[in-house]
Amino acid sequence: MEERDTMIKWKKLAATVVAAAAAVSCVGCGNQALAYPLTIDGVKIKAGIYIYYSYQAYTEATSTIQKQNSDLDTTDEEVVKAQTIDGKDAETWIKDRTMEYCKEFVAIQKDFDAKGLELTTEQTNQVKNYISSAWDSSGETFEKNGIAESSVQDIFLSTYKEQELFQHYYGADGEKGVTEDELKKYYEDNDARVRYITFDLKDGNGDLLKDDGKKEMKSMVEDYLSVLKTLKDEDAINDKMDTIQEEYNAYVTSISEEAAAATATSATDENGNEIPATTTATTATTTSAETTTVTTVAADAESDSEAETTAGTEETVTRAASDADSSDETTTTTVSGATEEESSDTTETTTTTAPYANESIITKVSTTDEKDKDNEDSINYTPSKKAYEAIFNDAKTDVPFIVEDDEAYYLIVRFDITKRMTDDDLWTEDQMKAVASRKYWDNFTDDKKEMANALNIDQQSDRAIKKYDPFKLDFSSSSSSSN
Repeated sequence: MEERDTMIKWKKLAATVVAAAAAVSCVGCGNQALAYPLTIDGVKIKAGIYIYYSYQAYTEATSTIQKQNSDLDTTDEEVVKAQTIDGKDAETWIKDRTMEYCKEFVAIQKDFDAKGLELTTEQTNQVKNYISSAWDSSGETFEKNGIAESSVQDIFLSTYKEQELFQHYYGADGEKGVTEDELKKYYEDNDARVRYITFDLKDGNGDLLKDDGKKEMKSMVEDYLSVLKTLKDEDAINDKMDTIQEEYNAYVTSISEEAAAATATSATDENGNEIPATTTATTATTTSAETTTVTTVAADAESDSEAETTAGTEETVTRAASDADSSDETTTTTVSGATEEESSDTTETTTTTAPYANESIITKVSTTDEKDKDNEDSINYTPSKKAYEAIFNDAKTDVPFIVEDDEAYYLIVRFDITKRMTDDDLWTEDQMKAVASRKYWDNFTDDKKEMANALNIDQQSDRAIKKYDPFKLDFSSSSSSSN
């Protein structure tokens, strides 16, 4: 009897141990599932990466909804949930898009390794520095939404890997067979090297000129054009454009001062003595000469190599050209060989202007932007739509012309861009990479999607996906909690 009781006790104890072990195992599985909501083709996706892409999909959805109906309040989650995108309800679209981002992330890691590519120390340090800066300003916000620093770092490293993969395939002499000559031809066909001066049709107070004022301005611009047309040399045209710009700036300053003087007021003090007149300042806008490059970059989860270097599409933007083009150069010359009476060397400082400091490189609006022409306000034409079209459709090399727009006259000349296609000017290694991105990024995006679609989802935690609902995320404020 005693032996039987002992056996029963041992069985109960064993059952308790097994149950406890099963419970611990269950908790471990639950935590594991929350830590890694997805496993794609053998690669575990961290919760922070999933949440990051979930929020990115959410913001992409709200942006799309805004384009579909700008009157909708996309800050109201119920409004967002009630919308459809590509035939799907918004919630389903966001979940599917998040999954696409995660699969593309894995596709990039796998292909990068398969091609034997490596990031440089400089690239990894750039990511570390960026993450360090971002965490100082926004770390609490990331962490309260369940995104760890390591997850953001993995995502940004992936964008660098993506760029390297792109160059491997579509860079000059890459796997897809793109040549440097092909990239040069594309650049020459899609970028215009121009010099222009904007003559605002406004008076000193900033109001649009009346008919007489417009006629006077037109006459002045036509006189300038007549002189420019007598010049056949590019340097001579540029020199004259410098003079015209200076004269126009002086003109704008003078009418501004006249407008200010016209509003001058005077008063007397308590003893009846006149107080000197004061003027109401009027700010006039003059066109300062500087080198700018107007370009359209392809960006993906953004771009940029120009931003988060994520590529996709972006409206035409203006950015600074290379240092060699955009700033004045100061040269210090030491004059030696003085006489005994002039026992010390004399130092003479001269300032020279970079040869192309006042030119602009204007890029054609991208194909993607053309598709969005129903939203004309989103396209940034330089210097204006009418002038832009004249530059690309009508302009002849070294032949100045005028474009008359609603609020300005433009005096423009298009120069031969091939004269500046050298590796220390317009055709640098970085420029070559940028042109490849402009021309072939859509092709690479299709390749990336194809690679991602070929991957299998090995494991998916519905519990985790429900927990990491993007509608519950809050990037508007900071609070101290981490996950």
